[in-house]
Amino acid sequence: MSKEKNTKTIPIKVILVGDSGVGKTSMISRYIDQYKDNIDSTITTAYYTKIENIKDYNINFQIWDTVGQEQYRSLNSLFFKDAQICLMVYDITKEESFSSIKDYWYGAILENGTEGVIFGVAGNKNDLYINEKVDRQEVRDFCSEINAILKFTSAVQNACIAELFRELGEKFLDSDFMKNLDPEYLGQNERRNSFQLNKNIKNKNKKKCC
Repeated sequence: MSKEKNTKTIPIKVILVGDSGVGKTSMISRYIDQYKDNIDSTITTAYYTKIENIKDYNINFQIWDTVGQEQYRSLNSLFFKDAQICLMVYDITKEESFSSIKDYWYGAILENGTEGVIFGVAGNKNDLYINEKVDRQEVRDFCSEINAILKFTSAVQNACIAELFRELGEKFLDSDFMKNLDPEYLGQNERRNSFQLNKNIKNKNKKKCC
C-alpha cells in the first residue's frame, strides 16, 4: 500500500540565538531568499517563515531571530517557550561567541525552553576560515555531548544553511514532537496508527487505575 501524501502544513517554531554580530539575521535572510549585504544588527526580535517539503511533509519553519546584545538576554527567554528547534550560532573568528553558546545560551534554553528541544549549532562566517579562532574539534565534542546537528555555514557564500534547516526538520520528524503531533497533520494511515496508539495508552492507564 502506498503511503498517503501529507498536505497539511506542520508548524515548527525555530529560535536562533547567539551573540550580536555572529550573523543570525544574515543566515535567515539567505535561507528565505531575501539576502543582502551589510545587514544591521538586530535590535528587536524578528519573525520569518518558510515552507519546505521534507520527507513528503510540508513543514512551516516559523523562525524567531533573537537579539544578541547582553542587556536584552532576559527578554529573549520569553521567546524560548514552545520552540521545538533551537539553532545556536557563533562566529568562527570570535572565540568568545562560541564560549557564550557553551556558558550561557545552551543553559538558558534548557532552563526556559521546551522539553526535548532539538539543538543545532552553526559555525558561521566560514568564508573567513583563514581567520578561524575556534577549535573545531572542541565544537564537535560539544555538539556530540548535547546531541546537536553541526554545520559550518556562510551567509556570504550561501553555504550549508539550507542543508542545516533541512536536517533539523528531518530530526523533528523523527522526534517525540512528531509522535505527539495532533492527528490532523498526519496522513490517513498515520492517523489510524496514531488513534490506535492513543487507544492502547488509554487502555493501559485504565488497567493501572483499577
